[in-house]
Amino acid sequence: MWRDERGIALVLVLLCATLFLALSGALVAVMGTETTISATFREASVALEAADAAIVRVVDDLANASDISAALSGTATSTFRDGAVTGTRQLPDGTTLDLMGATNVERCGASRCTDSEIDAITAERPWGANNPRWHVYGSGWLSDIAPAAGEAARVYLVVWIGDDPLEADGDPFTDDADVDAAGHGVVLLRVAAYGAYSVRRRIEVVARREEGTVRLTSWREIR
Repeated sequence: MWRDERGIALVLVLLCATLFLALSGALVAVMGTETTISATFREASVALEAADAAIVRVVDDLANASDISAALSGTATSTFRDGAVTGTRQLPDGTTLDLMGATNVERCGASRCTDSEIDAITAERPWGANNPRWHVYGSGWLSDIAPAAGEAARVYLVVWIGDDPLEADGDPFTDDADVDAAGHGVVLLRVAAYGAYSVRRRIEVVARREEGTVRLTSWREIR
Protein backbone atom coordinates (compact mmCIF):
# COMPACT_ATOMS: atom_id res chain seq x y z
CA MET A 1 0.00 0.00 0.00
CA TRP A 2 2.85 2.43 0.87
CA ARG A 3 4.51 1.83 -2.49
CA ASP A 4 1.21 2.54 -4.30
CA GLU A 5 0.80 5.84 -2.44
CA ARG A 6 4.40 6.80 -3.23
CA GLY A 7 3.72 6.18 -6.92
CA ILE A 8 0.61 8.35 -6.84
CA ALA A 9 2.51 11.12 -5.06
CA LEU A 10 5.23 11.01 -7.74
CA VAL A 11 2.61 11.30 -10.47
CA LEU A 12 1.02 14.28 -8.69
CA VAL A 13 4.40 15.99 -8.31
CA LEU A 14 5.12 15.51 -12.02
CA LEU A 15 1.68 16.86 -12.96
CA CYS A 16 2.13 19.91 -10.73
CA ALA A 17 5.60 20.53 -12.16
CA THR A 18 4.25 20.32 -15.69
CA LEU A 19 1.42 22.69 -14.81
CA PHE A 20 3.84 25.20 -13.25
CA LEU A 21 6.09 25.01 -16.30
CA ALA A 22 3.13 25.64 -18.59
CA LEU A 23 1.97 28.59 -16.49
CA SER A 24 5.50 30.03 -16.40
CA GLY A 25 5.79 29.70 -20.18
CA ALA A 26 2.44 31.40 -20.67
CA LEU A 27 3.43 34.22 -18.30
CA VAL A 28 6.71 34.77 -20.17
CA ALA A 29 4.84 34.80 -23.50
CA VAL A 30 2.29 37.31 -22.18
CA MET A 31 5.01 39.56 -20.79
CA GLY A 32 6.90 39.38 -24.11
CA THR A 33 3.74 40.22 -26.05
CA GLU A 34 2.93 43.16 -23.77
CA THR A 35 6.49 44.46 -24.12
CA THR A 36 6.26 44.25 -27.91
CA ILE A 37 2.86 45.96 -27.94
CA SER A 38 4.15 48.75 -25.69
CA ALA A 39 7.28 49.22 -27.81
CA THR A 40 5.26 49.21 -31.03
CA PHE A 41 2.88 51.83 -29.65
CA ARG A 42 5.84 53.99 -28.61
CA GLU A 43 7.50 53.63 -32.03
CA ALA A 44 4.24 54.47 -33.81
CA SER A 45 3.92 57.69 -31.81
CA VAL A 46 7.53 58.64 -32.54
CA ALA A 47 7.06 57.85 -36.24
CA LEU A 48 4.00 60.10 -36.49
CA GLU A 49 5.85 62.96 -34.81
CA ALA A 50 8.80 62.31 -37.14
CA ALA A 51 6.52 62.60 -40.19
CA ASP A 52 5.37 66.01 -38.97
CA ALA A 53 8.99 67.03 -38.41
CA ALA A 54 9.82 66.07 -41.99
CA ILE A 55 7.05 68.34 -43.27
CA VAL A 56 8.39 71.24 -41.22
CA ARG A 57 11.89 70.52 -42.53
CA VAL A 58 11.03 70.56 -46.25
CA VAL A 59 8.58 73.45 -46.10
CA ASP A 60 11.47 75.91 -45.88
CA ASP A 61 12.95 74.50 -49.08
CA LEU A 62 9.57 74.75 -50.76
CA ALA A 63 9.20 78.37 -49.66
CA ASN A 64 12.62 79.24 -51.07
CA ALA A 65 12.28 77.26 -54.30
CA SER A 66 12.55 79.37 -57.41
CA ASP A 67 10.25 77.08 -59.37
CA ILE A 68 7.65 74.73 -57.89
CA SER A 69 7.30 73.00 -61.25
CA ALA A 70 10.91 71.82 -61.00
CA ALA A 71 9.98 69.93 -57.83
CA LEU A 72 6.81 68.56 -59.42
CA SER A 73 8.78 67.22 -62.37
CA GLY A 74 11.42 65.68 -60.13
CA THR A 75 14.30 67.86 -61.28
CA ALA A 76 14.57 69.75 -57.98
CA THR A 77 14.53 68.30 -54.46
CA SER A 78 14.74 69.41 -50.86
CA THR A 79 18.11 69.87 -49.17
CA PHE A 80 16.91 67.13 -46.80
CA ARG A 81 18.42 64.27 -48.78
CA ASP A 82 20.55 61.24 -48.00
CA GLY A 83 21.45 60.40 -51.58
CA ALA A 84 19.78 59.63 -54.89
CA VAL A 85 16.00 59.54 -55.14
CA THR A 86 16.29 55.93 -56.30
CA GLY A 87 18.08 52.91 -54.88
CA THR A 88 17.52 51.07 -51.61
CA ARG A 89 17.65 52.03 -47.96
CA GLN A 90 18.10 49.86 -44.87
CA LEU A 91 15.21 50.42 -42.46
CA PRO A 92 15.26 50.25 -38.63
CA ASP A 93 13.50 46.86 -38.58
CA GLY A 94 16.18 45.32 -40.83
CA THR A 95 14.12 45.30 -44.02
CA THR A 96 15.07 47.10 -47.22
CA LEU A 97 13.14 49.92 -48.86
CA ASP A 98 13.22 50.31 -52.65
CA LEU A 99 12.64 54.03 -53.13
CA MET A 100 11.45 53.70 -56.73
CA GLY A 101 9.07 50.89 -55.80
CA ALA A 102 7.73 52.89 -52.85
CA THR A 103 7.22 55.89 -55.11
CA ASN A 104 5.25 53.79 -57.57
CA VAL A 105 3.08 52.49 -54.74
CA GLU A 106 2.17 56.09 -54.00
CA ARG A 107 1.49 56.73 -57.69
CA CYS A 108 -0.64 53.72 -58.58
CA GLY A 109 -0.72 51.31 -55.66
CA ALA A 110 1.84 48.88 -57.13
CA SER A 111 5.63 48.68 -57.29
CA ARG A 112 5.51 49.21 -61.06
CA CYS A 113 3.28 51.72 -62.88
CA THR A 114 2.41 52.60 -66.44
CA ASP A 115 1.18 56.05 -67.43
CA SER A 116 -2.31 54.67 -68.01
CA GLU A 117 -2.36 53.07 -64.55
CA ILE A 118 -1.32 56.35 -62.93
CA ASP A 119 -3.99 58.24 -64.87
CA ALA A 120 -6.68 55.65 -64.13
CA ILE A 121 -9.66 56.92 -62.14
CA THR A 122 -9.96 55.04 -58.86
CA ALA A 123 -11.53 55.66 -55.47
CA GLU A 124 -8.19 56.89 -54.10
CA ARG A 125 -7.15 58.75 -57.27
CA PRO A 126 -10.33 60.10 -58.89
CA TRP A 127 -8.71 62.95 -60.85
CA GLY A 128 -7.58 61.02 -63.94
CA ALA A 129 -4.92 62.92 -65.88
CA ASN A 130 -4.56 65.27 -62.91
CA ASN A 131 -3.64 62.46 -60.50
CA PRO A 132 -0.42 63.44 -58.68
CA ARG A 133 2.80 62.11 -60.22
CA TRP A 134 4.61 61.73 -56.94
CA HIS A 135 8.35 62.41 -56.86
CA VAL A 136 10.75 61.97 -53.95
CA TYR A 137 11.33 65.47 -52.61
CA GLY A 138 13.33 64.55 -49.52
CA SER A 139 14.58 61.54 -47.60
CA GLY A 140 16.74 60.77 -44.60
CA TRP A 141 16.75 59.92 -40.92
CA LEU A 142 14.96 61.74 -38.16
CA SER A 143 18.40 62.16 -36.55
CA ASP A 144 19.32 64.41 -39.49
CA ILE A 145 16.47 66.72 -38.47
CA ALA A 146 16.65 66.32 -34.70
CA PRO A 147 20.15 65.16 -33.65
CA ALA A 148 19.26 65.51 -29.97
CA ALA A 149 16.50 62.90 -30.27
CA GLY A 150 19.00 60.11 -29.55
CA GLU A 151 17.83 56.54 -29.99
CA ALA A 152 14.28 57.74 -30.68
CA ALA A 153 15.61 59.20 -33.92
CA ARG A 154 15.87 55.76 -35.54
CA VAL A 155 13.08 56.59 -37.96
CA TYR A 156 13.59 56.76 -41.71
CA LEU A 157 11.57 59.35 -43.63
CA VAL A 158 10.58 59.78 -47.26
CA VAL A 159 8.81 62.93 -48.47
CA TRP A 160 7.01 62.94 -51.81
CA ILE A 161 5.66 65.97 -53.66
CA GLY A 162 2.75 66.06 -56.09
CA ASP A 163 0.68 68.62 -57.93
CA ASP A 164 -2.65 69.77 -56.58
CA PRO A 165 -5.09 67.30 -58.22
CA LEU A 166 -7.87 69.89 -58.24
CA GLU A 167 -6.07 71.70 -61.04
CA ALA A 168 -7.78 71.09 -64.37
CA ASP A 169 -4.78 71.61 -66.65
CA GLY A 170 -4.09 67.89 -67.14
CA ASP A 171 -0.40 68.47 -66.40
CA PRO A 172 0.71 67.05 -63.03
CA PHE A 173 4.34 67.98 -63.73
CA THR A 174 3.70 71.73 -63.82
CA ASP A 175 2.08 74.20 -61.46
CA ASP A 176 -0.89 76.02 -62.99
CA ALA A 177 0.50 79.16 -64.58
CA ASP A 178 -2.76 81.06 -64.04
CA VAL A 179 -2.18 83.03 -60.85
CA ASP A 180 -5.94 83.25 -60.36
CA ALA A 181 -6.42 79.48 -60.59
CA ALA A 182 -7.35 77.72 -57.35
CA GLY A 183 -4.40 75.33 -57.69
CA HIS A 184 -1.74 77.92 -58.45
CA GLY A 185 1.10 77.60 -55.94
CA VAL A 186 -0.55 74.58 -54.28
CA VAL A 187 1.16 71.20 -53.89
CA LEU A 188 0.66 68.03 -51.90
CA LEU A 189 3.35 66.70 -49.59
CA ARG A 190 3.15 63.08 -48.51
CA VAL A 191 5.45 61.56 -45.88
CA ALA A 192 6.12 57.95 -44.92
CA ALA A 193 7.88 57.30 -41.60
CA TYR A 194 9.49 53.88 -41.11
CA GLY A 195 10.31 52.83 -37.57
CA ALA A 196 11.32 49.73 -35.64
CA TYR A 197 8.94 46.78 -35.19
CA SER A 198 7.78 47.31 -38.82
CA VAL A 199 6.00 50.52 -37.78
CA ARG A 200 4.75 52.60 -40.71
CA ARG A 201 3.00 55.99 -40.45
CA ARG A 202 1.98 58.15 -43.41
CA ILE A 203 0.58 61.66 -43.57
CA GLU A 204 -0.38 64.06 -46.34
CA VAL A 205 -0.66 67.83 -46.25
CA VAL A 206 -1.78 70.47 -48.71
CA ALA A 207 0.73 73.32 -48.93
CA ARG A 208 0.04 76.70 -50.50
CA ARG A 209 2.94 79.02 -51.34
CA GLU A 210 2.21 82.72 -51.38
CA GLU A 211 4.77 85.51 -51.54
CA GLY A 212 7.67 83.37 -50.39
CA THR A 213 5.87 81.71 -47.49
CA VAL A 214 4.18 78.32 -47.29
CA ARG A 215 0.94 77.76 -45.45
CA LEU A 216 -0.42 74.29 -44.69
CA THR A 217 -4.14 74.23 -45.38
CA SER A 218 -4.92 70.60 -44.49
CA TRP A 219 -3.42 67.57 -42.72
CA ARG A 220 -4.50 63.98 -42.73
CA GLU A 221 -3.09 60.61 -41.78
CA ILE A 222 -3.21 57.95 -44.49
CA ARG A 223 -4.11 54.51 -43.20
